Amino acid sequence: MKRKISVIVTIFIVTAVVGVFKAFAEESEIEKSRKFIENYGWRISEEYSDSANIKIPLIFDEVYKSYNIIQNEAGLDIEPYRGMDGVRYTYEVLNYPMEVGEKVFANVICIKGHPVAGDIMTVSINGFMHSLKRP
Repeated sequence: MKRKISVIVTIFIVTAVVGVFKAFAEESEIEKSRKFIENYGWRISEEYSDSANIKIPLIFDEVYKSYNIIQNEAGLDIEPYRGMDGVRYTYEVLNYPMEVGEKVFANVICIKGHPVAGDIMTVSINGFMHSLKRP
């Protein structure tokens, strides 16, 4: 009986430690994503407004080819991350240099905890997407 309780307690402790580590790792990734965007001169909301798990495809279709051109404009390249899983964080941009009639957002893609790509965009049908470089 003591052994069974000991095993249960050990499993509980290990689960708690893994949960705490994961929370710190995620926080670190979020902080890295914020700094990544801010290094391009963008001021963004304190908290991200959205996040999503993504997968960079092994074979780029026209959308990913075009997206990588946008990355190249900012000195980035997503080709080395083909086939990898990541997380996309979205923040509201607070210092877009012109009024566009809607909110402007910054996206950052993190792979293995590190930012590797990003863009500035709006969500309307007549909106835009461009590199992280300021216009």
